[in-house]
Amino acid sequence: MKSRSRSVSPNIRVPSQYTLLNSFHSSEKETLMYFNFFQRSVRMGYRIPFLGPLLEKKGCRWFSFIILILIGLTLFQAFITILGSILWENDKLILEKQTYDPVPYLGLDPNVPDKLSNGTTIYHVSKEFGPATLGSMGQIVTGLAQAQANNGSYAVHVILPYYSYLRNLYRSEKFAQLEVQVRDRHGKQQPVKFMVNRFWWNITDNPDVMSSEPPKPYSIRVYVIGPPSRESDSFHSAFKANDVSEIYYSPLRQLPQEWEDVYFCKAVAELITYLNTDIDTPLFDLTDARGVDVVHIHGSSNALVIEFMNSLYVKEKVRWPKPAIAYTLHDYIEEPIYSNSISYVQKFLDLGNYTEIKPQYFHGHRMYTSAVAIDQAQIVTFVSKIIAQEMIEGSLDFYAKELIMPSILNRAIKGEWIGITNGLDFTGFNPFNNTMLIETNSNFPRNIYTFDAALLYAETIENSSQSLIITSKYSAKLHLIREGLLSYGDLNRMIVLFIGKFQYNKGLDFFQAATELLASQDVLFIIMGQISDYPIDSLQQLVTIYPNNVLIIQDVEFQTNWGILYRAAADILFVPSKTESFGLTAAEGLLFGCPIVSTGVGGLKEFLVNKTSLSMKDGYNSYLFNLLDETNIKLSINDMKAALNNSINDLKVLNNNPIEKEVFIRDLMKGALKLGWNRPGGPIEMYIRAYRMALLKIRNDIDHVETLLSE
Repeated sequence: MKSRSRSVSPNIRVPSQYTLLNSFHSSEKETLMYFNFFQRSVRMGYRIPFLGPLLEKKGCRWFSFIILILIGLTLFQAFITILGSILWENDKLILEKQTYDPVPYLGLDPNVPDKLSNGTTIYHVSKEFGPATLGSMGQIVTGLAQAQANNGSYAVHVILPYYSYLRNLYRSEKFAQLEVQVRDRHGKQQPVKFMVNRFWWNITDNPDVMSSEPPKPYSIRVYVIGPPSRESDSFHSAFKANDVSEIYYSPLRQLPQEWEDVYFCKAVAELITYLNTDIDTPLFDLTDARGVDVVHIHGSSNALVIEFMNSLYVKEKVRWPKPAIAYTLHDYIEEPIYSNSISYVQKFLDLGNYTEIKPQYFHGHRMYTSAVAIDQAQIVTFVSKIIAQEMIEGSLDFYAKELIMPSILNRAIKGEWIGITNGLDFTGFNPFNNTMLIETNSNFPRNIYTFDAALLYAETIENSSQSLIITSKYSAKLHLIREGLLSYGDLNRMIVLFIGKFQYNKGLDFFQAATELLASQDVLFIIMGQISDYPIDSLQQLVTIYPNNVLIIQDVEFQTNWGILYRAAADILFVPSKTESFGLTAAEGLLFGCPIVSTGVGGLKEFLVNKTSLSMKDGYNSYLFNLLDETNIKLSINDMKAALNNSINDLKVLNNNPIEKEVFIRDLMKGALKLGWNRPGGPIEMYIRAYRMALLKIRNDIDHVETLLSE
């Protein structure tokens, strides 16, 4: 197939060095340049024919000076706009379209043991975890770390930025004061000190939410990387955030997000090196006597941790063996196009002739880091087995794949590209023991497996001796009405719920057509999530047109407090995603007793079972419609409406037969409960085996898994 060029405009973020505000923080030299530009503009005013005499005339001097300032600002703004557009145009990502020969998916060899030695230390590196969870990555890292800690045999840790709001939530202890080398504006290395604190994050061992046995307490040690301590500049504003909604972008910060990302990567590498070094006189007692066995890096924004670790590693100075590194890609849309300005990277890392040796990492003035981690980690995983397989066998084509596919295929040939489908975390988020649901009598009964359907038919709903889920869902809706969060007219109306970021790839451009259908059926459409790249005005317009049928919930704190009640009260979950790595929201929807209306793309197909005919009575959990072309949803509108309409009509039938509705909801939940982290042959076993491969590979200096397994 003939190659051709295409322009790819990264949509993960606008490069921060080209935005007007962040340009003022690039360097003192740039700030001085802007001042000199303005000063020259003022001097030039004396040479303008109509302004020169006015500036020299005492009575008009102030008035003329104001006019001159306005002219100067206008010229300055025009200059910055033109300069920014030129730089942005020159920095576009231009990729040559490539086709790749399919590579058979090997997956994990079943001969790899699923156990590690007792006391193995695992360090997860992430921007999100536990109390700092904003999206699916945080939920996945939290669930994985909890499930590993619940095993009781491993020492599980998390390394996280020290977001300022966490100081009010946890009492941390100082662990170590470390330093990173950062180049100043003259290119000289300068030491920048930073503090590492740590605290215990308590969890409970409750993998079986059906059990009434008291859970066992476990803890995860969380290391939090503080901001640089240099008070002479804006470094100290790193990681400032009023709440979880500001962990990526906050008005409190004076630094570009990219700068923080690179700093965090180097600080993490310093911490890991410190933990693995035999230190004679540490500032604080080093109690972690084992060192670091496994470093699990999550997401491309943390990919440079590996590069920094390699640059810091000196074999003669370390006490413990070099840690094995696992790298997980959490999606195939945004992570491949994540990038950093080369100028920011060079502040922390001496690239030397790296751009010539590894040109595949660099495009324009930016470094695309995901491939760096894919190439250098001992094992690379993706959060869905089916997508990992489709990526290398050729059936999945995705945006800007040229950035990472050569690296992925190289690892796949060696058996080091592993798809591990995520699990559902039941320990802290489920409809059975949530405090809010219990206080409102809306918690679901635990008798999922002991429920006797025949007995319910014999007793009838009104006289049932068994606790019912439909009663709990009704109670959740009733409490929302009492709190004024729903209207009394909603008590007997169906609720279709959407949960997710307001993004194009979540299928929000289906909402107009979906809302028209739902309004015609007098169904309430609740849209719950956070603002992203999809225009909020378009969503607000739906409220204006259909005020009785659309409710938008975008406040993060409100969702934290009340979101679980909306989930419990919902009847149908709408997941019209154009891309989906795993589909955590859909899996949680099943757990809360909602059938799913969805495209079934990506990882969703691993657990969604479509109702293929109107006569189908059981064995399904979803109504799927075909996404024919993600760039032209008009081709799929009618199919989407049909799926949504079928789900509503089926629910109407079930509402007239509450016993069948109870049985149907319980079947949905049984399917969701099979998706736990600790399921047999599930993600916990898979990750432990992946770690085992990585450890054997690095400790035995083996470069091929087949060689490793033959020993």
